[in-house]
Amino acid sequence: MNALISVLPDHVANQIAAGEVVQRPASVVKELLENSIDAGAAKITLSLKDAGKTAIVVTDDGSGMNSLDAELCFRRHATSKISSAEDLFNLNTRGFRGEAMASIAAVAHVQLKTNTADTDMGTNLKLEDGKITANLPYPGPAGSIVEVRNLFYNVPARRKFLKNDRIELRHCIDEFHRVALVHADVEWILKHDDKILFHLLPENRRRRISAIFGRKFDEKLVPIKESTDVVRVEGFVLKPEYAKKRRGEQFFFVNDRFVKSPYLHNAIREAFEEVLSAEHHPGYFLFLQVDPNSLDVNIHPTKTEVKFEDERTIYAVLRSAARHAIGQFNVAPAIDFNSELSFSVPPMPKGHIPEEPKIRVNPNFNPFEPNSNISRPQLRTPDEQYERIKNEKKLNTNPELEVGALKESLEDFWTDEDRIDEGKQKGKILAWGNFMVTILGSKLLLIDVKQAQIRVQFDRIWSKLKEASVASQQLLFPVQLNITPSEAFLVEEYAGQFAVAGFDWNVSQDKKSMEITGAPVVLAPEKAKEALERFMEELSAMQDVSESKVLKTFALELAIKAASYSLNTEALEVLREQLFSSSNPSFAPNGKKIIIELQQEDLVKYL
Repeated sequence: MNALISVLPDHVANQIAAGEVVQRPASVVKELLENSIDAGAAKITLSLKDAGKTAIVVTDDGSGMNSLDAELCFRRHATSKISSAEDLFNLNTRGFRGEAMASIAAVAHVQLKTNTADTDMGTNLKLEDGKITANLPYPGPAGSIVEVRNLFYNVPARRKFLKNDRIELRHCIDEFHRVALVHADVEWILKHDDKILFHLLPENRRRRISAIFGRKFDEKLVPIKESTDVVRVEGFVLKPEYAKKRRGEQFFFVNDRFVKSPYLHNAIREAFEEVLSAEHHPGYFLFLQVDPNSLDVNIHPTKTEVKFEDERTIYAVLRSAARHAIGQFNVAPAIDFNSELSFSVPPMPKGHIPEEPKIRVNPNFNPFEPNSNISRPQLRTPDEQYERIKNEKKLNTNPELEVGALKESLEDFWTDEDRIDEGKQKGKILAWGNFMVTILGSKLLLIDVKQAQIRVQFDRIWSKLKEASVASQQLLFPVQLNITPSEAFLVEEYAGQFAVAGFDWNVSQDKKSMEITGAPVVLAPEKAKEALERFMEELSAMQDVSESKVLKTFALELAIKAASYSLNTEALEVLREQLFSSSNPSFAPNGKKIIIELQQEDLVKYL
């Protein structure tokens, strides 16, 4: 009898396991850097070639391994961190699965050079398809050098799904940041194509954050510190004015392990709810310490998700600590207790004695008497409702609201002496807050002035970008902009699109700042910096980027900054005509609705 079930060969099983562990070059970077940390390294160097697709090399001065451990580390389920299931709930190290090195070796060419301090000759292993092809002596210093080359060379289907170098490099830099932030006592070096992107010396966490994200980042940070029996919280939150519409600098570390937790993120959102709009996200660098026995880190293959035993308490402590930090450092709006907030009450005339309020009751009232003659309040009939509305001629107290502009559409609600000649009133526009109100045929239109301006400006800018004809104006005072090395790489990659959009710039040699010397003429000079920051934020979040999509994103950001919001009648009339002749009057390029249409019958339900 033939069996239908067979045991997979080791190399196939390793490739399947690699699918969970190794998703892209950044996955390899994470595993190798964490191994170096577990080895007690004081200096770690990460070198990438072609964003890690061609080569990933990690060099450290940690404890290293002897020849036996060097061979064992490439076997599945081989680890020095745990020996029983109980050890899973007392972990203080990063790697513990015993699958990382075996998975990496199954999908790449790997070379390991390692030595310990108490031996003169170390080990040099070469692996292919997860099998050792060479075992040579290595006369190097204590520590390890791991080279991972040609990732997914034997799984072409996986390799073709890798993104372009910019996106893969960004993911690698993100993993580098996560490890470097929590281990500020370690010296870190990151190289890409033989260029040094980061050289971080040992320092405190605040200086480490500034070293990674820019020198001026320090002024954005608000320290946070709280200690309870359940959790100890330290770190920083960003001031509300530096919040972003897209998630930016948001880092949670639990027991020195980077984690993603929407639950904890919501605690910070609640702490900022009074100082941030719903569309903005607060930034933070928070380091939590909890009892390892109350933490489960073994619920996700990449170990970026954890489960707390008492998550409600941690949620409350985190929210309270963030609110305390915001208030303590005067970030939240303050209440002026010296200001007079009471109503202005005029003094009583001299000699006047106010009458004491009296309560009148009917001692004969009987609610259960069926034929009671007591008058009860009656609901208004439709005719009475109509008369009340017709007699209340100026319900709106806003001085900017010209009620007459709505009379043509709502003429049935006004008496004869209030009527205005229809010929004079047709096509008039009314400014109402951030909206304009106008009549189109039998419809009343509410138009969002801001979104209408964005649509009109976008169409104008987009037409010029397609022709590569957006004019640039030189700035009298160049603007300095802090950037990260990954953003500098992005600027270099899309230099042509930046120039077409009307920007002139210079990137510093250390790739941490850029000087804006020219900006599009459609922008006020003081808006150039914010527009460029928003554009790079949007561009960094993109996955597959075409030239057309880049230019459209640029056009949208320029349109948002170039839009003006004049509410005088003449300007609104011009805007209305421009909107109705635009490419899409109903929706702004960011997808938001511009026009709300109301028919007369739609108003009946409000009466």
